Amino acid sequence: MEKIKIGITQGDFNGVGYEMILNSFEADEMATICTPIIYGSPKTATYYRKTIGNQTNFQVIEAAEQARDGHISMINCFGEEEQKIEIGQPSEEAGSAALISLNRALEDLREGKIEALVTTPLNNSTIKFENGETFKGQTAYIEETVGEDKKALKIFICNNLRVAIASDKISVSEIPAQINRDTIAERLVTLHNTLKRDFYIDNPRVAVLALNPRADGKEEQEIISPVIDELFKRGVRCMGPYAAEQFFGEGYHTHFDAILAMYYDQGVSAFKAIALNEGINFTAGLPVLRTAPAVGVNYGLAGKGEMDTQAFRQAIYTAVDTVRNRARFDKERANPLKKQYFEKRDDSDKLKLDQVTED
Repeated sequence: MEKIKIGITQGDFNGVGYEMILNSFEADEMATICTPIIYGSPKTATYYRKTIGNQTNFQVIEAAEQARDGHISMINCFGEEEQKIEIGQPSEEAGSAALISLNRALEDLREGKIEALVTTPLNNSTIKFENGETFKGQTAYIEETVGEDKKALKIFICNNLRVAIASDKISVSEIPAQINRDTIAERLVTLHNTLKRDFYIDNPRVAVLALNPRADGKEEQEIISPVIDELFKRGVRCMGPYAAEQFFGEGYHTHFDAILAMYYDQGVSAFKAIALNEGINFTAGLPVLRTAPAVGVNYGLAGKGEMDTQAFRQAIYTAVDTVRNRARFDKERANPLKKQYFEKRDDSDKLKLDQVTED
């Protein structure tokens, strides 16, 4: 039986991406849990091997189909091109190379040549488009490129702690505009379905955080609470809204399978305080599977061989487990019994909740 093919992007070659990859796969057992395929530059990888004193070997291949179990493979995305490596320094060349690596991996992911993608960190500000648009991050780019009009949901994961974010990574002043009934319902349904299929949790419990500090504002009363009540009736075990300070401060997060935070800092600040350097970023809601270590480019650590690889390895483990969970879930539900009746819901003010995964 062939192992699961996991694509890995090189990220910003002036940051810690290559160090995380090389140091992780220096341990022989890492190549036994999957077939890793790195999308990068053999020359740059060799440079980093010498710089950090690493012994990881890899074979250069031209296509993902050539990857062999038990070997670490690399697809050369740059030919004979020399990359100007400036360890610890941002550069547009590094940003351009990171995007080339990501695009090549996404092409193979879309075509099913790899089963999951693990991305290493890049610097958004170093990626420039000819039309002047800004790069809004890898999650947004993956959603736009291979999302097939689906909406991505960011979930930060460390062991049994899973924190999803309801709104985009935007300024605080813009957050209330994104907190509406349809958005909250969509995120909760996606989270519920992800917990069931990707993490194989049969009847997941989801906590919903409040937008306001005491959970007593207009948004809680008119938007968040009604959505929770309606979804609970439809079989989504969501509860709240909870004030974030009390929720995390008193350890309520340990009683739930996942948490939906209203905005980025509300969820991620608490998550990183608990997870430290072990957390990963899981992209839910899309037809493709992507994970990533929840760390930045860490220019200050680049080239020193000191970067903690725990988050990267967890991203690999989670990707492999998720591929298996999806296959198991889909197989068990391949031929469900047909429903005998359907409830007709045509009221204009009802939420769009038809996509809840049911057994």
